[in-house]
Amino acid sequence: MENFKIISDSSCDLPEDLLKQYDIDLVPFKITFDGGASYLLDGVDITIEEFYDRMSAKGVFPKTSLPGVADYADAFKPYLTEGRDIFCVCLTSEFSGSYQSAVNAAAMLLDEFPDRKIKVLDSRLVTLLQGLLVTDIGEYRAEGKTIEEIWDLVNSYKNENYVYLTVDTLEYLQKGGRVGKASALAGGLLNIKPIIVFKDGALNPHSKIRGRKKAIVEVVDLVAAFLKGKESEYRTWVLSSRASDVDEMATYAKEKGLDIIGISKIGSTVTVHGGPGLVGIAIMKNRP
Repeated sequence: MENFKIISDSSCDLPEDLLKQYDIDLVPFKITFDGGASYLLDGVDITIEEFYDRMSAKGVFPKTSLPGVADYADAFKPYLTEGRDIFCVCLTSEFSGSYQSAVNAAAMLLDEFPDRKIKVLDSRLVTLLQGLLVTDIGEYRAEGKTIEEIWDLVNSYKNENYVYLTVDTLEYLQKGGRVGKASALAGGLLNIKPIIVFKDGALNPHSKIRGRKKAIVEVVDLVAAFLKGKESEYRTWVLSSRASDVDEMATYAKEKGLDIIGISKIGSTVTVHGGPGLVGIAIMKNRP
């Protein structure tokens, strides 16, 4: 097995058991609840459940801050010193400058370690999709593939992954500047729930549905339609940021014939934009 280290940022939302299984290190995002006066390290100073608790308090709108160049350099250097190469996977560059921080850290360190390889990948993905790509890299490494072979493989399918989702409130999208204040107010009064599709590295508005239950049905129906005839090519997971009706979505998805592998928690870097109650289905291409 080629001797390289896998590193990602904390937006990949991988649970501790998978981090240990695949020997993955995370560089944490920073979370603030007080406008930047102080920061908590995602997954280090605050768990996802603690984050949900604090975010659910009325009027709380946290923000996240990206890992800096020094954060990545500190994560890379010990392994380079050991003579190991680095494969780093970052949150889509459409959402954050985390990727650029890692690229800059790699360029700086390669001057010091010219014989080492540092691959930094813009995953073009979020939450569990990013995490699954990271574990795919771990699987390829265990199979004995080289870092260059793995780079080519993951780039061949990283853009064929999607999330269909809906949010419970437009407040957080409005606070993040993704919808206007008037639209958020009107949406709340009319009980409008947006259907959003994550694809090509970005969030894309799809449609608007009146009522939460109808929105959940619409998400599942869209996924079922997308997968029709190609179910064996993808893995599907339900995603939730403490949505009370996540089991309802999973049950309906199974009734529609979807092979739901499990339910995954959505971490802080996505939840700050969608808010508590965000729920959706991730569609991950099987690795070639």
